[in-house]
Amino acid sequence: MIDQTLRQARWLALPLLCLGLAGCGSSSSSSAGGSALNVFMFQSTKAPPADQLPKDDEQNEQLVCPEVIISDGGAAIRAQSGQDSSGLRYQISITNVARECAATGKGSFRLKVGVEGRVLLGMAGSPGTYGATLTTTVMRGTTVLAKRSSRVGSTVASGQGGSDFTHIEEGIMVPAGQGDVDIFVSLGGGGPAAPARKRRR
Repeated sequence: MIDQTLRQARWLALPLLCLGLAGCGSSSSSSAGGSALNVFMFQSTKAPPADQLPKDDEQNEQLVCPEVIISDGGAAIRAQSGQDSSGLRYQISITNVARECAATGKGSFRLKVGVEGRVLLGMAGSPGTYGATLTTTVMRGTTVLAKRSSRVGSTVASGQGGSDFTHIEEGIMVPAGQGDVDIFVSLGGGGPAAPARKRRR
């Protein structure tokens, strides 16, 4: 009885967690010390500085790598078998993002985007494999430069309440052009919210 009460209290708090994710997700930092994502992206537990400044030798200009923006409403998805928190089967959420840019000449660059997330079981959930569609969209103004969709998720074993996952999207080519480049990630197959919150400088 005590275990059941604690479990109910834990998942009654989950809607507040989801609201917090949605509110904070629109502009997410790419740095998280000690994150497994940093090891995958940068072969180090520490991410590089927020503003990466590799030289473009041909134009002697500096490249500032755009930050990753989690689209409004795209930070988490939930599956319910009922209306209240006791009917929550699972939640998949983005917990961290990272990016890396490499100049390729004449103002263009190659982009790598990493996403770290977690699958959490709800009161109505059970062990198994759970997944969602992650969409990565790169835009300059209103022009879509690249859009990729990938399946992400993980397996939650018996006796566990959740499991982490990491996904890296590589080889995105961004051509030279005028205007800021924005990188959006979103769970559920959607793209950037309209209007989307601009990244902080």
